[in-house]
Amino acid sequence: MKTKTPIPQERKETVRQELLSVLQGGAFTVGSLSKLVGKSEKEIYDHLEHLQKTGSLKIEPARCGKCDYVFEDRSRVKKPGKCPQCKGTFIDEPVFSAKSR
Repeated sequence: MKTKTPIPQERKETVRQELLSVLQGGAFTVGSLSKLVGKSEKEIYDHLEHLQKTGSLKIEPARCGKCDYVFEDRSRVKKPGKCPQCKGTFIDEPVFSAKSR
């Protein structure tokens, strides 16, 4: 007996368009975006990188929870592993929103 492959849910907009419309409503972490859109965090990171290249993404940088170092010059959208100043690993995630046009 063959197992049926699940039929994907029908969408009115692409995942990237849906992400952008969610981001226009406020600022979110990758974890909360993943839950809202229904996609994995890995897939959300890929879409955020593309939105960053198109210039429609605003990023509030990650911050060290131990010494308050702000990762302002970081071009990657993923959370850094450890702080370059204090070597602490308690890093607050970056927060994403849509740039106003």
